[in-house]
Amino acid sequence: MLRYFIRRIMLLLITLLILNLIAFLLDRYQVGGMVPVTGNPIILFGQFLWNNIHGHLGVSHVTGRPVMQEILQVFPATLELCFSAFILSLIIGIPLGTISGLFRRHWIRRAILSLTVIGYSIPVFWLAILCIMYFSLELGWFPVAGRFNPLFPIPHVTGFGIIDALLMPNDQMSSIALWSVIHHLILPALVLAILPTTEVIKQLSTAMTKVMQENYIKAAALKGLSKTEIVLRHALRNTLPTIFPTLGLQFGSVLTMAMVMEMVFSWPGIGRWLITAVYEHDYIAIRGGMLVVASFVICATILTDLFTALTYPIRRKEIYEQL
Repeated sequence: MLRYFIRRIMLLLITLLILNLIAFLLDRYQVGGMVPVTGNPIILFGQFLWNNIHGHLGVSHVTGRPVMQEILQVFPATLELCFSAFILSLIIGIPLGTISGLFRRHWIRRAILSLTVIGYSIPVFWLAILCIMYFSLELGWFPVAGRFNPLFPIPHVTGFGIIDALLMPNDQMSSIALWSVIHHLILPALVLAILPTTEVIKQLSTAMTKVMQENYIKAAALKGLSKTEIVLRHALRNTLPTIFPTLGLQFGSVLTMAMVMEMVFSWPGIGRWLITAVYEHDYIAIRGGMLVVASFVICATILTDLFTALTYPIRRKEIYEQL
């Protein structure tokens, strides 16, 4: 097990090193060709890597502010949107995946899986525009754009709107600001949750179908346990860990979709910030933003794999067989 952890950590470090090398080589390139290198390239790459490790990603030539400072301002908004989508995917996907796994050869399973295929196939940005047109403009249930009501200035403490609203000193103002944040968050989070929800349903449905045929499930039924007790105490306990690696792998896709959806919902996250940097040809900001996003996705994927290995016995057995 220790060897597996060391391998994964080494893979993480090597991947991040390659990512920084690609960024360094692209940084040498401009429209006219390669920038002449003055000095030892290895020393220059070492300095570039050292600055990135310490968060010195350069200064934006458009705003004149450090790139890392701007990223810390906008990245929490994107993470809040992604985390909310993942929470909604678990709330929606676990019951539907469980029902689909329990009702084999039934129209309920076919209906749920059909909806899963439809949800996976729909372009998210197109669905986001339709949701804004219907739920925001037609019905008026949700705000059209933004992260919270501008009449409630929420101070930037952590960057996460829900937490910053709770940290406001005035309790009455805090509750109003919190509702404003949640009200603006519901619609984009629901649209963004479609992709991870489909994966949760498919993985949990397959795993539940297999688990319900195991001998310990039959033994629990012979002891007189009800179907609900068997599902909650035995089946879900052994099927839920199987969806965590899938969610970890889906994080990159969800983050990418969130960056696109931020333009649709005018969400002040890193995706909107990066697209603005592209329009303004702010290459230093683009390089720093992509380095941070790619590094975060790589770290999240590896850490999810390690967490699954620690908490899921079957995964540990697979690791031992591989070693």
